[in-house]
Amino acid sequence: MHKYKLLSIAIVFGCILVSLGIIQLAFDQYQDLISAKTSLELYKSNPVDALDPTITNSGSISIINAELIIPKLGIEGIIRSDTVNGYNTVYHYSESVNPGENGECGLLSHRTKYSGLFGKLGTLKVGDTVIINDYTNSKKYVYKVTSNGNDIRWDYKENPIQFEHGGEARLLLITCYPPGKKQAAYITHCKLVSTTSLT
Repeated sequence: MHKYKLLSIAIVFGCILVSLGIIQLAFDQYQDLISAKTSLELYKSNPVDALDPTITNSGSISIINAELIIPKLGIEGIIRSDTVNGYNTVYHYSESVNPGENGECGLLSHRTKYSGLFGKLGTLKVGDTVIINDYTNSKKYVYKVTSNGNDIRWDYKENPIQFEHGGEARLLLITCYPPGKKQAAYITHCKLVSTTSLT
């Protein structure tokens, strides 16, 4: 009888420990959710200039309903045109063409901040696949890398990137160089190889 009493106390004690662990985990996830929600509200109310994230812009916000996927790097990021400073966010330069259009579509993301989506951008090789799913137009654009590491612009502050609005459809993936510094613009070039329907 004494043996069963000790066993039941041990089981109850174990259940209490598991319950406390679950409560702690739920509390931590709740705190993360509140932090993410606060951060999102801040981004919505205070958009950031992509060329200098310290300068805010009070213009209208244009949201692109699209997603960038780079299978080799495990990237699945939301394409936005109001901020680069969001979790899993890629910024679309409004002065560039939209994904899939003739000309150059420019996308910018961080290497080390926020989710650091472009942290391993330099490891892409010629021929690697980059995909944009455009949910507004129900299109899937598949690009192939044509060059990586050959276009590092040290003078991007004095000579901003000019996006072409003609010719074949191209994609420029842009990030800082060296990683974590804003001394130069590192650009990976891609060309559109196929367009298919998402439906």
